[in-house]
Amino acid sequence: MAETRKLQGRYRLLNPLGASVRLAFDEAEHRDVAVRELRVLPELREAAVDEARRAAALRHPFAVPVLDVLVDEGTPWLIMEFASGVSLEQAVRARRPLPVAQAARAGVCVLAALTAAHEAGIVHGRVDPGKVLLTPTGRALLTGFGSPSLSVLPSADLWSLAATLHFAVEGRPPGQVPAAGADPLRSLIRAMLHPAGPPPLEVVRQTLDRLAVDRPLDAVVAASGPLPPAHVAAIGLGVLDGLAAAGFHGGVQPGNVFLDADGRARLLPLLHTGTFPAYTAPEAAPTPAADLWSLGATLHTAVEGAPPAPGATLTRADALGPVLLRLLSVDPSRRPTAAELRRELRAIAGEPVRHD
Repeated sequence: MAETRKLQGRYRLLNPLGASVRLAFDEAEHRDVAVRELRVLPELREAAVDEARRAAALRHPFAVPVLDVLVDEGTPWLIMEFASGVSLEQAVRARRPLPVAQAARAGVCVLAALTAAHEAGIVHGRVDPGKVLLTPTGRALLTGFGSPSLSVLPSADLWSLAATLHFAVEGRPPGQVPAAGADPLRSLIRAMLHPAGPPPLEVVRQTLDRLAVDRPLDAVVAASGPLPPAHVAAIGLGVLDGLAAAGFHGGVQPGNVFLDADGRARLLPLLHTGTFPAYTAPEAAPTPAADLWSLGATLHTAVEGAPPAPGATLTRADALGPVLLRLLSVDPSRRPTAAELRRELRAIAGEPVRHD
């Protein structure tokens, strides 16, 4: 029986875990580890080892750490913490694409690990679905730090993250034509894959955070039915806060309004302007008044269960009805201002009315 190979007399090589990665037992620390052979040209070996040792300094809850970098019989090896889980690639191929919330949660974890790496001057360079581990606790871990990078640009990691998220929700790489769809995650993915470069990092982070934790208004209405007028008025106040920060938003619609566990609303920052026709103001102009029309159509959906349509009557809106009719006026000058709307919504929501 052939003797099992040990690296530097310490790491006993066991069975393969995946492409170029093997399970090993660390006889000094009495623990399982994962090991990867760094296959590089001889003239690049020293640079690869230096890069791996820089990566070994990275410690982050969502990054599988490099524990050691060694050279055994002239071949460099990475020694990594052994993490249990199934890769994103395996999960999608074995079952089906992930729900948006689960994909977004994985994106939150990977983005956090990449951000920490970039701040330390480390570029991963090989982010793909096979290097994202989905753990039994619901976290995602990014593996592969320390391998020779295919790029030195942090923006390349963000592009690869977008391609990985595309695979997560579509079951295929983006190719030349990323998936269509107006939901915020697919909009984010398309923006991150755009040749002009990704959106600001904070926009990417905020969008993934919301998609991972909160539910879009259209999904809430589809699951639970129309909402009470007072709750809808409170949602309108949350959207107004977002509009005040955005100036002209251009994409107010139920899919961009997210509710947290307490029912509080937040308007997602928009990556590209544009709404579904049912939520586009008649004048189709980039003005705050057009945003307010879209808000009216969004609140109409929340309280009535459907967007406004010619000849439709309000049956559930109660005190919110007159406000909606003014917001949905064809004449922009007849719509309330944001300040007027805020006072009316506060009264309907049961909040103290402030004259600000």
